[in-house]
Amino acid sequence: MADENNIMEQLDYLKNLIDNIDQRLNLLLKTLEESNETLSFLNDNEYQNSNDVKISIGSGLFSKATLNPGNIIVPIGSSVFIEEEKEKTIKRLQDNIKGLNDTYNSLIKQKDMAQNNYDALVYSIQRSQGK
Repeated sequence: MADENNIMEQLDYLKNLIDNIDQRLNLLLKTLEESNETLSFLNDNEYQNSNDVKISIGSGLFSKATLNPGNIIVPIGSSVFIEEEKEKTIKRLQDNIKGLNDTYNSLIKQKDMAQNNYDALVYSIQRSQGK
């Protein structure tokens, strides 16, 4: 009976781990998508020529604006921003995307390992019940 409880706890743990990894993967995918869109935007110089730039001022309200295509304001901490050249921002964003991809790939490996352990445990239970 104790072994059965231990096995069920392991199954629950692995299932929760797999679910948690799935949630983290989904969040990472959204962040990667947004980062890639931002990178694409920064690399596309067409926005610099646009006269129809709007920025959100909150509550669904927007204001017309002009862009300084040479410098980007970048958050570096809690309510702390720096102004840096567009090329440096692009490099920073590319490095962030690489880190996000590395984390994503690491999580995929962790999920595969957890899923393999879960499947092996389920198979073991099914075999022992079949005897």
